[in-house]
Amino acid sequence: MDPTKISERTRRQIADLPPEKRARAEAAVARTQTPEFRARVAADRAALDREYRETGTISATRLPAAAGDIPGFIIDLRREREARGLSLADVAARSGIDKAALSRLENGQQPNPTVNTLARYALALGKRLALTLEEATAGAGEQ
Repeated sequence: MDPTKISERTRRQIADLPPEKRARAEAAVARTQTPEFRARVAADRAALDREYRETGTISATRLPAAAGDIPGFIIDLRREREARGLSLADVAARSGIDKAALSRLENGQQPNPTVNTLARYALALGKRLALTLEEATAGAGEQ
């Protein structure tokens, strides 16, 4: 770790940590000081700046594949609920999730639901949430 590349405040905070945490913090700081890391950050910023100039907004980038599948998963939950003839009130009572929160979730107004919320919704339908680890496609997961 190059102490000249971090602020005095950060140096003091790292020095105050217990030895195990200090070593992890110093390793994390060292990783961010590599030319490769700085080049990747610069490239990411340039891409986001370009996207903002072109569209006026910045969409989420580099989401893990599972995060990209969440909207489809929520659609599946809704279809299953409807196929079983359950109302939002029924699922709310079974899951302990507020009816309004379920409505926001189904209508895409809750962009980042917790795994716990999704699992409780699935369980209320007699299903279970299963997470899997799969091989990434080419270019996926590069950070």
